[in-house]
Amino acid sequence: MAERVGDTVRLTLDAHAKDGSPVIELPVDQVRMLVTGAQQDLQDFLSLAGTWAEQHLPAHAAAVTAALARALDLGPTQ
Repeated sequence: MAERVGDTVRLTLDAHAKDGSPVIELPVDQVRMLVTGAQQDLQDFLSLAGTWAEQHLPAHAAAVTAALARALDLGPTQ
């Protein structure tokens, strides 16, 4: 679970745990930076996977790349 408390985001591993659960608290700006970095990492992965597919699966590269983009909920690479 993620919840915003003022300028902090509280991330709880298992909000339904009976004995409590580990909690991480981060500043909102740091969470934004981490999410942006994760989005870029996924986009970079999709680009590399598309290049790999073009080299190893040329007849299916477009379909494989599109399927990965859908699975990752990303737009196609340029």
